[in-house]
Amino acid sequence: MSDKIRIYAINPIRDGLNSWGDVLRELLSPVSASDVEVTLGDLPDAPIKSIQNAYDCELVALHTVRDALKAEEDGYDAVVMTCLDEPGFDALKEVLHIPVTGAAQASMHVASLAGRRFSFVLGGAGSFVGRWGGGHGVLEDLASKYGFSSKLASIRTFPAGPLDFAAQKDELGRLMLDQAQKAVDEDGADVIIGYGGLDVIGFLQENLHVPVVSPAQASVVMASTLARLNLAQSKRAYPKPSRI
Repeated sequence: MSDKIRIYAINPIRDGLNSWGDVLRELLSPVSASDVEVTLGDLPDAPIKSIQNAYDCELVALHTVRDALKAEEDGYDAVVMTCLDEPGFDALKEVLHIPVTGAAQASMHVASLAGRRFSFVLGGAGSFVGRWGGGHGVLEDLASKYGFSSKLASIRTFPAGPLDFAAQKDELGRLMLDQAQKAVDEDGADVIIGYGGLDVIGFLQENLHVPVVSPAQASVVMASTLARLNLAQSKRAYPKPSRI
């Protein structure tokens, strides 16, 4: 590894840099370091521009793996999956020898350090407002997979898609705050895992009396930490596929 840690952050959709690039750069600026360089990437050949369910994850998973393999070949020290649904994440751990972190896994680990129980607050599909709806079964499954089911207080949603957050629509902070406060008051959360850019995350941090975790920030910080420690996923746990 060179003197500077080089991290490749994948936004696993088509035109992700156009829709999310400026938002992610602003979001990552508070956790940047002089010896860490983060390069944002997307998937020009991906068939979709947003991910909202397990089907979407399957559509982009192979594109994600190919992009991450190229990043390792290009000399990056770590790869970050910026999408909470983490498409292709297990495959990335198998094929890569450099550390790879995901937005869901990293944010749940950080939230568990800051409190006893956490809630996700984010936009959801359809018109559902409240707890456990909005089409986020993938996220609930990931919490179980990573051993955090007992710490997951709730997943709270309201009608808004990923591109609404990318566009930083004005009403999102208020809608997020309403559900986050209910997660604390009604669901027993003492940490909130948010979604969106620095505008929304900062608004929640200013108006809630509990810690608020940004998944993108958590995943980049964790990736740089693993790179500093010269650690990556165990090949006993994630053996490299014979077809690679």
